[in-house]
Amino acid sequence: MCRRAIEPRLGLWTFPAGFMEMGESTEEAAARETLEEAKADVQIMSLYAVYSLRHVDQVYVIYRGALRQREFGAGEESLEVQLVSLDNIPWDELAFPVIREALTRYVHDCEQKSFGVHFGSIAPMTPKPT
Repeated sequence: MCRRAIEPRLGLWTFPAGFMEMGESTEEAAARETLEEAKADVQIMSLYAVYSLRHVDQVYVIYRGALRQREFGAGEESLEVQLVSLDNIPWDELAFPVIREALTRYVHDCEQKSFGVHFGSIAPMTPKPT
């Protein structure tokens, strides 16, 4: 996981993600973003989830992947990068609802030892009461 070094949601946790570049496949974009943000070389294994975020005109395409080597570090957009066990996911410090949804499903799938492809729409964040 990556602690964000940029806005929005500076200092909160996410997994590597970002926008595609022209001429790039979704798989290539996922691997590139992981390399840029976490200095990790990954092999994309399978499609994991597709989420629509209508309120910001975005679609998240999320893949499962495996580290090719156990090397990683903070890229320019990350304050720090950690491999996090399922028991240590920083639930109260996640940057975006889509990250929470994907990780919630991932933990469930790990417990069931079965990985499907998930899809749906993610609602906007509601501000915390002050």
